[in-house]
Amino acid sequence: MKKVAMLVCKNAVGNKCTGSGCMRAFNNKTGTFERYSQEELELQAFFQCNGCEKSLDEDEGLKKKVERILELQPDSVHVGMCTIKKDIQKHCETIKNMTQIFKESGIEVVNGTHNSELLKKTNDI
Repeated sequence: MKKVAMLVCKNAVGNKCTGSGCMRAFNNKTGTFERYSQEELELQAFFQCNGCEKSLDEDEGLKKKVERILELQPDSVHVGMCTIKKDIQKHCETIKNMTQIFKESGIEVVNGTHNSELLKKTNDI
């Protein structure tokens, strides 16, 4: 069984997104979850960044979230396309720093959840 976590943007999920696109892709094994088509999946966490309020180094709560994900040791963290800054088509530094920590701990980081044209243009994590 593959264990997965999803990282989404607080600004998006906290304001206009329900997370249904991510959940649908996970449940139906579409989008970037298609890679698990022949495997059982377990969603271990659905968590948000801090919405660009502070850097990772300055945000104790966000650091604790990262530590909890490291303790869970999911096989992968899927990073929602809502974390891509639309104006520059890149992830913010906080997302990049978080994903770097996951990678250094042996957790695969996957750019995206459900299909999107923006996802096809952005792969900077």
